[in-house]
Amino acid sequence: SNFSDKYKITIKMADYPLLNSGASVGGAASPTTQCRDTSSFEPVAPAPSHNIPYHPRRKSLIDEIDVPTENVDMVDKVDIVGKIVGDWGCWQLRTVLLIFLCKIPSSWFMACIIFTAPAPRHGDFFCKPPPHIPVLPEVNKTAWIKISHPVIMDSAGDQEISIDFCNVYDDALQHVTKYFNRSDVSSPWIEPDRNDTNIIPCDNFQHHSDYQSIITDFDLVCSRDILVATTQFFHLFGVLWGGIITTQLLVHFSPRRVMLAGMLSQIICGNLTGLVTSYGLHVFFRCLSAITCGLMYTAGAVIFSDITAGKYKTIVCTMFEQFWSIGVILLPGMASFVNNWSQLYMAISFPTFILVILHRWIPDSPRWLIARNRVSEAKEILEEAARINGKKNGLPRDLEHLLQVQAASCLEGPPPPNWWSLWEGHRAKRHMICVHLIWSIYIVTYYGMLLNIRIFGREHLEANTIVAGCCEILGTFIGLYLILNSERKWLWTGIWNAVAGLAACTIWLIPPSVQGTERVVLEMATAMITKTAISTTLSILTTCTTELVSADKRRICAFSTIVWARVWLLTAPFIGATTIFGKYVGQTALSSMSIVGGFLTMFISSPRTLPARKKKPTNLPPELTTPEVWTVKSHQEKAGV
Repeated sequence: SNFSDKYKITIKMADYPLLNSGASVGGAASPTTQCRDTSSFEPVAPAPSHNIPYHPRRKSLIDEIDVPTENVDMVDKVDIVGKIVGDWGCWQLRTVLLIFLCKIPSSWFMACIIFTAPAPRHGDFFCKPPPHIPVLPEVNKTAWIKISHPVIMDSAGDQEISIDFCNVYDDALQHVTKYFNRSDVSSPWIEPDRNDTNIIPCDNFQHHSDYQSIITDFDLVCSRDILVATTQFFHLFGVLWGGIITTQLLVHFSPRRVMLAGMLSQIICGNLTGLVTSYGLHVFFRCLSAITCGLMYTAGAVIFSDITAGKYKTIVCTMFEQFWSIGVILLPGMASFVNNWSQLYMAISFPTFILVILHRWIPDSPRWLIARNRVSEAKEILEEAARINGKKNGLPRDLEHLLQVQAASCLEGPPPPNWWSLWEGHRAKRHMICVHLIWSIYIVTYYGMLLNIRIFGREHLEANTIVAGCCEILGTFIGLYLILNSERKWLWTGIWNAVAGLAACTIWLIPPSVQGTERVVLEMATAMITKTAISTTLSILTTCTTELVSADKRRICAFSTIVWARVWLLTAPFIGATTIFGKYVGQTALSSMSIVGGFLTMFISSPRTLPARKKKPTNLPPELTTPEVWTVKSHQEKAGV
């Protein structure tokens, strides 16, 4: 910094043991950091350390604070928070695990449509008789179905037929009315001669399913089947606005308070979603529930992104999605204990009370507090972190003064770059176009493939959901391995998705003779291959997208890509609705998108997320550095003596 002569003094670093540690975990040099805005939209890729560009400090705000001058230059160059809490410790572990739990109810609310609206079996509903006709006895229900619903012959011309429960004959109501106007109603049903009459859509249906779902309560069958996808659309619309609203709330409210507000609101809105009796109110509260879930996990991501660093931050950001998959695995168990969709919503809402109780052990973001000049609160959090991590004796003597100086430095930082700056630089346009397209493709296919398992039948719905969650976990671990160990992670995940997408299209090759459980196994195998590959790419996108830009552009890059992706995510439910054109049309569309995304991913290149480990220097010859046991005799043989 350009200080006047009166600031040129000697700093005794021995007075600050934590600030003089010399190296971080793993032997890296000590990072130097300025404050940053912590209200990021999602967990983003970490820098290898606490490095943030250093800007010369103006004297105006700092001089107004009564701080010993010997600390000023040191604080400008050292990240106080990073040095005190460290990259990882018991305090971070406790906090991260508690925040991860917020992902579980969020996944329940997203995937619950699998169990609240299971695809109806053939014959679970039929056209409701006219209201002026008495209740039909069971013996006459079958006759009513036979006389009112058209019969569809198999296209192959064989003896197989199916009943069209969505349409009725135009004159069927007249025949039934004549029958019930007779005095001898108890006499056997007389089927009238069926003539070639017009076929009209049925307006009201009678359900006799063994499970009460939103399909049975709101008549979401036939032409109204698209309203099932509409309910999921409103949930995803809430996910989109949940992130945007959280980003704005974090300007004024701390992440910890936003998390608590989301928890309490989610309990209320979640229960109301299951208690309302109107379809309009149901989708309204489902949208609100999604917004409250967004408040929880977006604010929580801000906290754990601020208190971790280095490779631990990379692992935490990637593993955040694992608890989403754990929630998907637990959902079938929750659904097995309830009898209808209303009880399921209450079953996935009340467990959030546990998170409210555990909330007291979730700290606030110390960087967020320092940036708002709430130094005393940040000091308490840092002291607790140092105590739990076993570093309390190494705290600086005048910690509060150092934090005040860092808070003043935050106020003098340069303005954040605008959105257009993302497109400036070497390969910037190519990378931004590709990464935005890839985000939109893979977030749609990620959720679309999960919801698509409904088409494989209700008999295996629970098992298929668990398998899908396990495949997501496997894909995330593959992505983490590529992030930590590969310099060409984008290339490998692109090839992986292209191959998996082609494998998913082979679902059309399953022979018609294969039926029952064997057919479901083959169908799930083709779908879960690409499901695993999609999870791999999504984990890399979540963690490594911001590697494509400089450190000062990471926040706006994360916000831009995720908002763009969530806008396109609104189309995912309607891609699944294409099954009306064929059972496998939806999976084919999603796997084709995955193939296109795989080729786009190959055009991206970024530096290695974590630097490769350097071998310790040695003065020994290369042949002596091998793990073999060397003797004088073997050395002589090597030398040819």
